[in-house]
Amino acid sequence: MSPLQSSVAPPRDPQPAAAAAPRSFDPDALTRALRIAGAALVVASASTFMLQHWGGGNDLIRYGMLVGQSLLLAAAAYFVGLSLREGRSARTFLALVLATMPVSFAVLGGLVYSQFHLEKVATLPSYATWVAPSALSAVLAVVGTLAVFLPLAIVSFVALSRKEAKALSLAFFAGNFLLIAPVRQPLVIVLVAGLALAALLRLELKRFSGRPQLDTVEGRLARVMPFAAPLIMLGRVFHLYHAGPTFIGGVLLIAASCLFQLLGGTDSAGKRDLGAWTCMILAGLGWAFCWPELTRQLDADGALAILSLGLPAAALVGVVSQRAVKARGPLLGIATATALLSSLVACVVELDSVAAVGCIIVGVAIAVWGASVRALVRTLSGSLVALFGLGVQVWLATHADNVLRWASLSIVGVLLIVGSAYVERNRAKIARFWEEARARRLAHESA
Repeated sequence: MSPLQSSVAPPRDPQPAAAAAPRSFDPDALTRALRIAGAALVVASASTFMLQHWGGGNDLIRYGMLVGQSLLLAAAAYFVGLSLREGRSARTFLALVLATMPVSFAVLGGLVYSQFHLEKVATLPSYATWVAPSALSAVLAVVGTLAVFLPLAIVSFVALSRKEAKALSLAFFAGNFLLIAPVRQPLVIVLVAGLALAALLRLELKRFSGRPQLDTVEGRLARVMPFAAPLIMLGRVFHLYHAGPTFIGGVLLIAASCLFQLLGGTDSAGKRDLGAWTCMILAGLGWAFCWPELTRQLDADGALAILSLGLPAAALVGVVSQRAVKARGPLLGIATATALLSSLVACVVELDSVAAVGCIIVGVAIAVWGASVRALVRTLSGSLVALFGLGVQVWLATHADNVLRWASLSIVGVLLIVGSAYVERNRAKIARFWEEARARRLAHESA
């Protein structure tokens, strides 16, 4: 055998496949499953309090049982935390205490509404009817609820997120107080809930998001709790009241507003562009649904109706374009074209001063904007629309005596000159502001 042959080891038989390792017991998985199952059962239990005939048909007794459930959960958290020394389960109980509170405030709102409603009470299903025996009992129910829930909520938020407990508690109760308001008119509800959701989302993005302490499971639970009450307000209208086109339009505008805020923290150009297009669609559809009710309330028709549809839609698209990157130009083009066409169509449909002044104001605004950024197309198109409106206004002045036509031209002219003086006086400050905004946008896009 040669040395080379002797140095090569003979081939070995393949090793038999290793036997499957036996499954080991995972206590963490077991405890996690137990907590999830228990939380689901507690939430299901809370939902049964919405049914009638609890407590012998007395609504106050039924409501007291619902508040008592929160006290029971708090007592369970105290027992588990101090006796068993198990913090995770204790925090789960405290999170459930917070989760049941919006349900209690919704029921409390029904009791208050039964005595202090500001509108005609609609016919509701029996399971959704909550009636307080008297106005005094409704007020006492509010006082008792606050006396129980305020300390429970503060303790729960301290346990879930100590540093932000104060801000979270204020946001949580501000939202829940809206559920007590004795009004169920869908337009009012969508406006109030929309403002609340927008404010809470801004607080979330500016203060709570990105904090290491709030990035835990408990922290996320604490952060999401304030959003429950406005969402219950919207869901209550869908389930119990008439959600007409205006209400649906308001919900779409709320969705567009929330998406607009979320896009501010997105770095991906593709996601920002896709989100901007989606936001434009939501905002456009939302305003289209709300517009008929607006024209009915204003008793507007003809030129005013067209302007009230097109100009706000153009403004919404222009605002949305600020979240886009590559799509900013096309979106600004859509906004500009919508504003100019709305003004022209309104003037063609109805030759009156409102339409003519609309053409002048929109055309001058776009022409000045285009000139300030050296955009030739915007400057020319805006100038043509302004000249068309000016011609219509002059033609109207020669065919009918109306001091408003003369006054409107004078007022617009004076405002333009005053604006020019302001820009001239603060040109350095305006230029610095413009360059800083442009630098921030470019830095964000390059990032």
